[in-house]
Amino acid sequence: MAHISYAKNGDNPLTQLLGHNPELMKNWMVLLESHYQSSCLDRALQEEVRRAVAFQIGCAYCKSHGCPTPVIEDVKTKVAVDFARKVVNIQRQILGSDVELLKELFSEKEISELCSFVCYGIGLARFGAVLNVDVAIENPVT
Repeated sequence: MAHISYAKNGDNPLTQLLGHNPELMKNWMVLLESHYQSSCLDRALQEEVRRAVAFQIGCAYCKSHGCPTPVIEDVKTKVAVDFARKVVNIQRQILGSDVELLKELFSEKEISELCSFVCYGIGLARFGAVLNVDVAIENPVT
């Protein structure tokens, strides 16, 4: 059970926790949609990154949308997922050598977007984990 009540605002348990502040929820979700709608990154790559971040952090709701692929064949996706996992685990600055590895496969625009997407995903998953978001709402708000 979540640590705070679910608000009436929101389409799912995660957004209903954000829904206590409708303006924050709206803008938070606009940023998420912009990552998907105007992305220069492949949608499958984004999904693998999202899954890896969700499982590293432990947000139940985020994890309920799919497990990470055990063996990633696509080199670009594997490098992106490994980078995302490192960002989740690192409490300090990422090394230049980590970014140099990305530069071998990604443009600077893609690296910027990947970092933004990873950090956004970390924030969203941590928010869900901190408040112990449920996979499904037991007693939906009416």
